[in-house]
Amino acid sequence: MKRPLVGLVALLAVVAIGASACGTLQPYALIVNGSRIAQHDVDNELKAIRANGRYLDAIDPTRQQVLGSGTNTFNADFTAFVLNQDLDYELVHQELVKRKLKVAPDDLTQAKNTVIQQVNGQDTFNAFPKWYQDKLTQRFAEVIVVARSLTPTVNDQQAMDYYNAHKSDFEQACASHILVDTPDAAASIEAQLAKGADFAALAKSDSKDTGSAQNGGDVGCFFRSSQLVPEFLNAAFSQPVGQPGPPVQSQFGYHIIKVTSRQVPPFDQVKDQVQQAMGQGGGQQLQNWLTDALKKAKVKMNPKFGTFNKDKPVPEIDAPQAPPSATPTSAPVPSPLAPPGG
Repeated sequence: MKRPLVGLVALLAVVAIGASACGTLQPYALIVNGSRIAQHDVDNELKAIRANGRYLDAIDPTRQQVLGSGTNTFNADFTAFVLNQDLDYELVHQELVKRKLKVAPDDLTQAKNTVIQQVNGQDTFNAFPKWYQDKLTQRFAEVIVVARSLTPTVNDQQAMDYYNAHKSDFEQACASHILVDTPDAAASIEAQLAKGADFAALAKSDSKDTGSAQNGGDVGCFFRSSQLVPEFLNAAFSQPVGQPGPPVQSQFGYHIIKVTSRQVPPFDQVKDQVQQAMGQGGGQQLQNWLTDALKKAKVKMNPKFGTFNKDKPVPEIDAPQAPPSATPTSAPVPSPLAPPGG
């Protein structure tokens, strides 16, 4: 799991998220250049994530990477991950205000479409409360606007020319998979499919990826640049369309993958991705700006949530360490699907 702009530290401990006081003096999670991010707001963001089972299935089927060991608790480093995002977005917002930039309706539309793709689809996005959908959309729109101010303008004709010259970069695959633990289980699935068994039915009954199993193994559509495990991605863009391929081993187990389609969408459908690809230099400019902003930022942390570490090449919030007597969570089991900002 990684921050959208800066890397996430390793998972070590757990932290409880308690109730917050109301009013202007409510406890803060962090203060960024004098601007307070209330603990109450962080609590609500974490609760919105916890309540979205589809999203948790996509980023962490075991829940070990997100949730703590106690009731209504969160992994301390996942909380730090969320706070690092909040810190990044707060700095972006402050820059937006400083530059007197405005978010236009088209920016919100582009941001929403991007966020929907990042969280693994419309249904997952819809499972968040409306206020959190709006928050995700607004703050990513602000990233788009600030990034644009740091990069040269790309017009539609330039984007079309780039698309025509790099069409293979925008090939999109749609696939389903059945994920099992052992070679023998994978061989059994292969044998059943060879005898005419229904792929979707086997996914629902046998796949350990519960997020996709309930949809017949469907993991949606994705690009070559999507943040999926490489073994899965390579198979999805190489094996024949319409028939299950041989088992593919990854860190999660054995995938039996069925590619349902693979094509280059029309320009209008991938315009945002084309502009993003053309703006990779701008993305680096945004990263450079953010790193500099983090180094200059005056960040005051609520010690409950960790410390702001300015000694790292890219400053970030480190989660509090587990006390020696505490039992840390087991090693995280990442998902075949990546989290948002990825």
